[in-house]
Amino acid sequence: MREHLSHNVVLNLIIAACCGLADSIWTGTIGVAFISDVWHTNKRVGIATALTGLAALASALPAGWAADRYGRAKVCRVGSLAILVAAPAYAYATLRATEGRDKELSYILICIASAFFGLSSGIINGPAQALLADSVSTGARSKVYTWLFACYIVPSVLGPAISVGYFEAHGDEWRLPLLRDLTLLGMALEVPVAVLCCCFRDDKALGSSSDAIQDQERAAASASAPGDDGDGDAGRPKASDAEDAQNDAEAPPDDQCDERDDAVDPRIKMIPYVVFCTDLVVALGSGCTIKFFPLWFKDDLNMSPAAVQGIYCGVPLSMALASGFCTALSRRVGRVEAVLSVRSTALVCFVGMLVCFYRVKNEWRLRGVVALYILRTALMNCTYPVEESILMDYVPKNTRARWKSLESVSQFGWCGSALAGGLLADRYGYARTFAITICLQASGVLCYSRLLGVVAREKAPEEPSTEEPLREPLLSEEEKADAEAP
Repeated sequence: MREHLSHNVVLNLIIAACCGLADSIWTGTIGVAFISDVWHTNKRVGIATALTGLAALASALPAGWAADRYGRAKVCRVGSLAILVAAPAYAYATLRATEGRDKELSYILICIASAFFGLSSGIINGPAQALLADSVSTGARSKVYTWLFACYIVPSVLGPAISVGYFEAHGDEWRLPLLRDLTLLGMALEVPVAVLCCCFRDDKALGSSSDAIQDQERAAASASAPGDDGDGDAGRPKASDAEDAQNDAEAPPDDQCDERDDAVDPRIKMIPYVVFCTDLVVALGSGCTIKFFPLWFKDDLNMSPAAVQGIYCGVPLSMALASGFCTALSRRVGRVEAVLSVRSTALVCFVGMLVCFYRVKNEWRLRGVVALYILRTALMNCTYPVEESILMDYVPKNTRARWKSLESVSQFGWCGSALAGGLLADRYGYARTFAITICLQASGVLCYSRLLGVVAREKAPEEPSTEEPLREPLLSEEEKADAEAP
């Protein structure tokens, strides 16, 4: 573990933990319930969420291009400014809305603040994730992404736990002053995230050891080409890791790439596109439902605030455990096979939730829905470390920030479908809207199956040898002289 804990890796882990804590307090149940209770419609929840995605979409692609060209750390610092604008604006709007003053203006401020949070996500996410990938050796990323996932998920338990204690101490009712206080706490915890995002360093990235797999294969093929002396360095000077990192932003000439393309499986080129399309389809499905699960528990299943937040204490822990299981499974059966197996099981659990909701009428209805929801959520989201390792292993280093920034397109699809989900939920109810999510996510699983037989397994860690090196036989001086004689 210690060998992977470089400056940028550690910083990413710390930021993930801070984001997990802050987001778990206000972005889920609390923020959704506050808007729903003040303005009494799911539509406004969807609009604010859609603006977050639209802002992320508008900023992410230019930010990714700038990060690949001018440096990832500089772009992350720009993104941190958006957080420092969004947090105070959202807090001020929450205070005014709770007091009942200028409710329309307060909603406009919430929408503006949501857009700035989207800007910060779009600007920071791609460069920070690309810098993380640049700081980890190729073939070892699943482990690091599992740590990153756990660092975000485990602190996410604290937010709902704090909410449970707060609601229990104040009557366990859906009251605006309680929702306001928890939202303000979440805004205060967003500020350290902005400060930490200013601490990334481009010069702490690795050199050629973090290159994409196909680039390493081309380099190996070039090293063994006729005319080389076998050591792979003939005719060219050796470069240090610092020099490699400085030159990573410059793509190799097209003629050199063409000469070495025969060494790479042509199907590898489709991997980033398949991953992107799958993420987009799954995000479209998730957006219809994710923001409305807490309201479903609150309105259709008549659960108290503490009970709903109790569910979201169990979800992060189950996701962390499931991510470790998925990573271990990927080493045994393959990365793509593990993702497909886990996500298919999640869809079965989702169908089971709806069957339980409509068909079970006794006390087991609520227990069954909650248990299947926790299992479904854990399995559907635990594949992140494995999927990220696939993407970063096959994306050239000089375009990683741009590919990571494309996640903003998926985020916009997620947020845009949240608006559609809000309209559908208002008209047809929550449960019917969930069926749309099942269909879309099943399509994403089918799309991801195109990677079967294309993605290689990660390299197993090398174990130190337990054998003692061979020693020279003990010879006398006369025997040595006889052995050296012609």
